[in-house]
Amino acid sequence: MSEQNVQEEVVVSVDALKAELTNKNEQYIYQLERALKEAGFDEAQIEKELSVMLPEIVEKQKAGVTARQLFGTVTERVQSIVAGPTKDPDAKSPDWQIAVDGGLLVGGLFALVTGVMLMLNPSADTQPMGLFTLLINFIAGAFVMLAISKNAPKFDNPKGQRGYIRYLVVSTVAMVAWLILVVLSQQYIPSVINIVMSYEWYLLIGAAALAGKFYLKKKLNIVGSVM
Repeated sequence: MSEQNVQEEVVVSVDALKAELTNKNEQYIYQLERALKEAGFDEAQIEKELSVMLPEIVEKQKAGVTARQLFGTVTERVQSIVAGPTKDPDAKSPDWQIAVDGGLLVGGLFALVTGVMLMLNPSADTQPMGLFTLLINFIAGAFVMLAISKNAPKFDNPKGQRGYIRYLVVSTVAMVAWLILVVLSQQYIPSVINIVMSYEWYLLIGAAALAGKFYLKKKLNIVGSVM
């Protein structure tokens, strides 16, 4: 079906629905069309909006519900259409954003802890975290935080369907796998690659990572991250 035929079908459908309107709702639609024209909408755009609204208006008016009760005043409806659909405040951000947020948080914290430990006790017998291990912390931490976020208990669900067991299993497996990766990299990656830096570099990397985490969280409005 061509685009012109589709538009003609929409117009016919809109006109047919208009004929079923009560006087009060008919006046509302008339005022809305005029207001949308004044706002710069062309005929096709107006018909598209009406094709969405009219079926609901016709259905609800059978129960005595007016278009104004459904969609607010004409001015409010025009403002809503101009603004476009609102984003669900409870909707989570894309996985990659949550992963980056979590990776920067975890990696940054571990870098800071390593830097502080080296600064306070530079002659410690324990081998500090090398650069390669630190990088693994950022990457593995991103996947762990994403897994925890995606499997967090749903407290609004009925009792028994909130996912506590799934959350416990997934988070435990993810944390253990993360720990194994870190330990293995620390023990088996040659020091030529897994370079141990001075404490200043760890503090700098940690501070930069955490600053980047909070900047991106605000800039991208990341929703659904662990912290």
